[in-house]
Amino acid sequence: MVTYNTAFEQRQYMAISLKAAKFYLEKASMMPLPLKKTPVPHVKKFRWTQLTKPYIAAEDTEADVATGSHEAEEWSEDGPLADIQHGYNDYDLGSVSMYLSVKKSNIPQFVGNNLIADKREAIIEKFALDVDEGLIRGFYDRTGKVLVASGYQAQATTVSNLNGVDSNLETKGDIWKALNLMIDTIPLGMRQSGPPMELVMSEHIYKLASDPNRVYLQDIEWDYIKKYLMGENSLKSRKINPNVKISNKLLVAGTDTIVTNDRMALYVPDPRWIGKVVARSFGKLGELQKMHTVIQHWGWTGRCIIDNALSAMFTEPIVWT
Repeated sequence: MVTYNTAFEQRQYMAISLKAAKFYLEKASMMPLPLKKTPVPHVKKFRWTQLTKPYIAAEDTEADVATGSHEAEEWSEDGPLADIQHGYNDYDLGSVSMYLSVKKSNIPQFVGNNLIADKREAIIEKFALDVDEGLIRGFYDRTGKVLVASGYQAQATTVSNLNGVDSNLETKGDIWKALNLMIDTIPLGMRQSGPPMELVMSEHIYKLASDPNRVYLQDIEWDYIKKYLMGENSLKSRKINPNVKISNKLLVAGTDTIVTNDRMALYVPDPRWIGKVVARSFGKLGELQKMHTVIQHWGWTGRCIIDNALSAMFTEPIVWT
């Protein structure tokens, strides 16, 4: 961070950056997304490189047969024995800005442990949570109308008919069915090789699932879900991190209504398939000293990338009658 001709001590700027990061770590629903920093900071695009399946000469094409390399010509000159191919996709990144202003007459009071970050906590918290909303819903230009970078909602695989017939989950046990359908839609290989899955859900559906009157197989339905999908009884390939995130930002703006609708997101947080790309973390972009006021411009640049949509699920609108 450049410190030349700044209005405040360096500790003031560091405190603001750390405060924003702290709010994000503690409150962001998409915090568990694997972090992928861009090789070059402050860029507007990111190239996601993926390793495709190696091509093996004379590869056995019969399903479920493991023959090793016996049917391949070991030192073939006709073609590559193992041709490792790299694919890639290019993604645009989005940005979020924050402006902090301080009257010049108040500058002398911000010394030592008297921090701007403590006086502007509400603005800094909104800055951090705006980043979280962008990771879910996408990042827009300053007019709020032009989509710059898609979020989780637009990239994930949509799961429909959550109870097997439709997505009305009034019947006890239907939330359990919905979660199992989401799990089954993610390929077994991804679930076996990746870390436990992450679950994000809107608040209303959690409230209903944990209602003492919603009993499924002699357990409150949420307790049953925790026991068999999050606890010691859960299989590794079907395990969900018990630290479930709650966010109404999962609701699709302009389509869903709180209480009438709910949404759930479930993903394997493996950096091979999904990630939170960051080109600029919570940092100061500039500082303008006007006649009576000092204005700081802060920014964050990045996005959520789901490079393999099979690793991330998003429900269609859950409805309640």
